[in-house]
Amino acid sequence: MEGTISISSSSSKRVIRTAQDEEDEDGNDDLLVEILSRVPYKTLIRSKCVSRRWRRVISHPDNRRRLPRYRLHNTIAGIFYYSNHELQFYGLPGEPSPLIDASFPFLPKCERLKLIDSCNGFLLCLCSKFTDPKKFNYAVCNPATKKWAALPDSTGCLRRPHLGFDPAVSSHFYVFELVVNWLENIFCGKSQCSGLRIYSSNTGVWSDKIDSGWGVEVKINGELKSVFFNGMLHVVAMESSVVAVVDVQGKNWRTIPLPHKEGSHPQENFIGLSQGLLCFVTTEKYDGSKLSVWVLDVYFRDQWTLHHIVSCMDLSWTSMMDPDILHDYNLVSIQERKMFFIYHDRYDNDHKIMSYGVDSGKVCFLHSFGYNCVKPYLSYLPLLLQSLADGP
Repeated sequence: MEGTISISSSSSKRVIRTAQDEEDEDGNDDLLVEILSRVPYKTLIRSKCVSRRWRRVISHPDNRRRLPRYRLHNTIAGIFYYSNHELQFYGLPGEPSPLIDASFPFLPKCERLKLIDSCNGFLLCLCSKFTDPKKFNYAVCNPATKKWAALPDSTGCLRRPHLGFDPAVSSHFYVFELVVNWLENIFCGKSQCSGLRIYSSNTGVWSDKIDSGWGVEVKINGELKSVFFNGMLHVVAMESSVVAVVDVQGKNWRTIPLPHKEGSHPQENFIGLSQGLLCFVTTEKYDGSKLSVWVLDVYFRDQWTLHHIVSCMDLSWTSMMDPDILHDYNLVSIQERKMFFIYHDRYDNDHKIMSYGVDSGKVCFLHSFGYNCVKPYLSYLPLLLQSLADGP
């Protein structure tokens, strides 16, 4: 490597420091970070090889939020979805993305592979057998680099897994299993969360079951939507009208009341991040013609602000409109000031992906997924970590 001279023998090896090393150590790190923050991510990774100092500066935790990896969170590259029982990937036009094979051939062979969750470039998959679907393993993978990690089996009964990962904070990922009552789920279609178990890639083991510390009944009904933010899992519990929050150690629990207008009957549509803030999008149960976008401007004050209302007329890309049209929309992502929807067109029984510009009011048809398209619809952004355990 430039800047060092290695002298080796059969019994010892030592490195002689040169003037280049001394110059590297005495440089202005803030200026270097400012320069590196303007280069593409791939260039940044290659820059680790320039010198010891550059590698140290690029890898330092305090610099994560200023370097390109953090900015990857602003742009999704595509969407995973199921069609004819097969996982598919659609890359958004104009967005750079590695070539994604949705069959994930780099993973170990298994009879049944199901995509469960997506979080900041990592995917959570479930591997099982058709003959015994109750026995399965989780795998977390990075399709951009084809790296993966198999998790030890969890002993939960009825499980609702969620993936947590934020490369701007840590290189480690977490899997949260919400533990629910399976009898209650079978007979009522919804069940109360009694606690959770957490897997950490740092320790490589599952925690024992941690009893719920939310203080309210958190009812799970149908598709459970979540987002990983501030090092915590945020789960929408519509039955309890809260966002249930827990940290990666299961020590800190809180609930955030869901936003709503007086006299309204909101239905869940989407929870995610927009410009670094937690956002929640709802439609009205008895009026599907409007969609409300709420943002938690001050995180710890639990005060939501209504930032935008989208009407069915805003999304009118066809003259054939239905009063309940928004009930046929599934919001997949909010990216800066643009929304991405999957729209189920009742008239030709087709699923279409569309974008909507909040400022311009412009609706764009992007692609047709066909009639046999089902959830989950998971947004994806590429992250070029070389392994699932690599530090920045």
